[in-house]
Amino acid sequence: MKVILTKDVDKLGRSGDMKTVADGFATNFLIPNKLAVPAAGGAFRAWQHDIASREEKRAKERGEAEIAATRIGSTTLTMGVKVGEGGKLYGSITTKEIAEALARRGIVVDRHKIELDEPLKSLGTYKVAVKVFSGLTPEVTVVVEPKG
Repeated sequence: MKVILTKDVDKLGRSGDMKTVADGFATNFLIPNKLAVPAAGGAFRAWQHDIASREEKRAKERGEAEIAATRIGSTTLTMGVKVGEGGKLYGSITTKEIAEALARRGIVVDRHKIELDEPLKSLGTYKVAVKVFSGLTPEVTVVVEPKG
């Protein structure tokens, strides 16, 4: 029996996938638990329409991500910080501060998508990767310099 999954099912597929499964598995487990619907008539046409609209949405998101990636790649953030003896910073620069600095430049990025192994704790210039979209990871230049 062909079914369209409405939720992710372990070892079977993801939501929106069309799968061929045993009749008993579909009628006794998948359909009663609202994990799938039969791929017949209107459901099949709706599934085809859903795939087309999902592809359009994904293409649009990718286009927006490429624009953001270009802006991030050409951005240099200058962070002024208080410095102690030997060039050591008071505190550190974390993903939160980098995300806030990008937001001030009009580039909204979730701080969890900024790939920083550990906070920046010394003066210098750093390249920090920002995961914008699957396969798109531009690097923003962060310059850490003394304040004042």
